Amino acid sequence: MYTRRASLSVAPIKDHPPASPLAYLVQAYRRIPPPLVLLLGVTIGLLVARIIFPASTPSDASQWSGGSGATKLRADHRPAGRRSVQMPTFEQRRRVLELLTHLAPHHTRECMRDSQPQYVHQAHQRYAPLIGHAPPPRRAFPWSEPEPIEIQKQRRRAEVASRQHKYFFAINLYNSFDVIPDIFSTMFRLGAILGYHNVFVSIYENGSKDQTKALLRIFDALTRSVGMRVVIRTSQRTRGQFNHRIEYLAEVRNSALVPLHEQRDNEGEVFDSVVFMNDILPCVDDLLELIYQSRHQNAGLTCAADYMFHDELNTPVFYDNWVARDINGTALENAPFEHVFHHPESARRFQVHLPVQVQSCWNGVAILDPAPLYGAPHVRFRMAKLSQGECSASECSLIGNDYWNAGYGRIIMVPRVKLAYDKKVYDIIHPKRQNLTAIRNYVRIGGLADDPRADPQDRTWFGPHDRLFIEEESEKIEFKPGPEYALS
Repeated sequence: MYTRRASLSVAPIKDHPPASPLAYLVQAYRRIPPPLVLLLGVTIGLLVARIIFPASTPSDASQWSGGSGATKLRADHRPAGRRSVQMPTFEQRRRVLELLTHLAPHHTRECMRDSQPQYVHQAHQRYAPLIGHAPPPRRAFPWSEPEPIEIQKQRRRAEVASRQHKYFFAINLYNSFDVIPDIFSTMFRLGAILGYHNVFVSIYENGSKDQTKALLRIFDALTRSVGMRVVIRTSQRTRGQFNHRIEYLAEVRNSALVPLHEQRDNEGEVFDSVVFMNDILPCVDDLLELIYQSRHQNAGLTCAADYMFHDELNTPVFYDNWVARDINGTALENAPFEHVFHHPESARRFQVHLPVQVQSCWNGVAILDPAPLYGAPHVRFRMAKLSQGECSASECSLIGNDYWNAGYGRIIMVPRVKLAYDKKVYDIIHPKRQNLTAIRNYVRIGGLADDPRADPQDRTWFGPHDRLFIEEESEKIEFKPGPEYALS
């Protein structure tokens, strides 16, 4: 016998209108498909973020730091108008790609290639005291190397520890896309010689309209990969925001020196030499020679000789005569080598590539004793104190004056080191050895014909980069007291 179950009747649910507008919105939100809800949430979040955090240009990025705490790329937060940025050419892009492949320089690639063996031997002996790393141990045999390997390593470590000289490189860059690959390639090789642990590089770039900032980001990563300590800081500041050109230039140079004091205050690290570089085309042995002369002569400031192309004379001439002054304080000339110096003895030494004592110089790169920068009253780049009757001058001339006043007036110029700012001048002042022929009217000049140790020079005084050293280049200079201020 079957019994019928009682059926449960359920009354149908009826939609009732929401009691309030908020409840209506909630009910409508629940009916939206989940993918559409996600898209709507992302859109609203982006709009809110754009309102709260306004978009900034890459040049105004807050702070970018890589994996290494010592490598930083910063940008100053300063208002700046929109700037048109010139994109790199196809040739420039190709050169960057080529450099990233093997880290070779571009313009200065040939400066140390195919050097004559005698020069290579001289350079190895001359710059051996500058080596700041332990050389790899040679394979030893009982019959050829009586000293045990461990003893060799200990001795080498002691030798290196006794010459741990710290170098601070300060570099100012502006529209320097064309020379950055050569500067960094030289720095990589120089760091390998001096010891990466002994080298600190501070780069300050400002106001560039080309791709300098973008290229610096690439090299920031490369320097970390080889263990070099680098601080790269960029800014949109231009001269237009300053009332005086020298005030602006002094501020730019002082900005490159900020990490010098930060390392001392934060890390307790004090440097022994400051190498200040402009956007030049340097070769490794150029910088090594300047460092060698700076330490050998115990100089307060050591500079090279820079050149520009003179269209009327159709030849490179000495360039930075606005700063360079001879030992009497007289300005040097934008002229070929015979007429650069007015001081007779200085002219003679300059023509035979011997270090010359000067009152002031800069010339693209300068090696400074940092003691006046560290000690009080701190020497800094500055403009002239016109209200006190000081004559208007370059910030690089004035720092020379301040070095004299601080007791560090041993300032020298090294004519052997010839610097250029572009490929055209670089090739002329560093001709290849096979180009010194009668076709170019080659003659020996400056009294070098009677010196068997002298190397060839052409009629424009420029010679091969691997010109042999002579004994006089290693002699100590007898420094003389000079004028306190340069003559206008």
